[in-house]
Amino acid sequence: MKMKSVMKRMGCLTMTGVLLFGLAGCGSSSGSSASASDVRKIVVGTGNGAAPFCYLDEEGNSVGYDIDVLHEMDERLPQYEFDIQAMDFSTLIVSLDSGSVNMLSHQLVKSEARKEKYLFPEQYYCLSPMSLAVRNDSGITSLADMAGKTMEQNPSAYEYQMMMAYNEAHAGSEVDVIAVSDQTTADTYLKVSNGQVDAALTYQATFESVVPDLGVDNLTLTDVVMCEDTYIMFPKTEEQLCKDVNEVLKEMIADGTMSEISNKWYGEDVFALYKDMITIVAE
Repeated sequence: MKMKSVMKRMGCLTMTGVLLFGLAGCGSSSGSSASASDVRKIVVGTGNGAAPFCYLDEEGNSVGYDIDVLHEMDERLPQYEFDIQAMDFSTLIVSLDSGSVNMLSHQLVKSEARKEKYLFPEQYYCLSPMSLAVRNDSGITSLADMAGKTMEQNPSAYEYQMMMAYNEAHAGSEVDVIAVSDQTTADTYLKVSNGQVDAALTYQATFESVVPDLGVDNLTLTDVVMCEDTYIMFPKTEEQLCKDVNEVLKEMIADGTMSEISNKWYGEDVFALYKDMITIVAE
C-alpha cells in the first residue's frame, strides 16, 4: 500500500525526467503513468467485527480475508487509491446509499432485492461453504437425506433462493423449506435440537460460535452441502469502478493470489474445493 501510494505521487516526476530524453511529459496523453491528479480516491466500506472476513485487531487495524483482497486490488489498480473504512454492518448500506462510500466489501450475496438497486461484478471474490446443523442421531449427512424433511429459512435471505433453486433441480425429493422471519440463529439451532425441524443450513464458524452457549450437546455439522458466492457491491453510478474491479478479481483468481489469501485465512483453498458447488440462482 505505501509503495503504491509513493509510485502514484511520483508519476509526474518520473515523466518529467523522461523529458530529458525528448519524450512526452506529464501533460502528454502518451504518458503511461498517472499523475496524482489522475488518481481517484475510492472510499471502501467494510466491517469491523466479522472475523475472519473483516474485523479490527488488538491495535485497531482492519484485518481479515476481505482486507487482504482489498489491499491487493488497490495495488493492481493504479487509477484508484482505496481508503478502507471499517464500520458496523448496520451502517454500511446507509453509507453506500448516501454516497459516503463508493463500494462495500462484507461477504455480500447477489440477492434479488440487492440486484434491483446495486451493481455487482460478474466475478465473486469469495466462496462460503455451508453445512447442515443436525441432531447427532438424525442420520442426515447430505441434502439428499433431507428429502421430505424440514428446515427454516427467511424468505428474504439469499439462502432461501438457493434452497428454492435446489428444490427445482431435485423434483420429487425436495426439502420442506418453512418460511420464517425475525428468528435468531440461536433459536434456529434450538429448534433443530428439540426436534421441531430436521436441520439448519449454516456456516461452520457460526455453528462453532453460537452452539457452545446454548447448553445443548446433541447437535453436529455435516460435511459441506452447498456453497455461497459472495461479491463486492457498488451503487448504480459506479459502472466503471465495478468493471475495473471485476477484471482485477479475475486476474487474482487466475494467477493464484486469491487461493493464497484463502489458505491464509481459512486454512484451505475455497476456490479449488468449492467452485463446482456454487448453486446457480437465476439472474
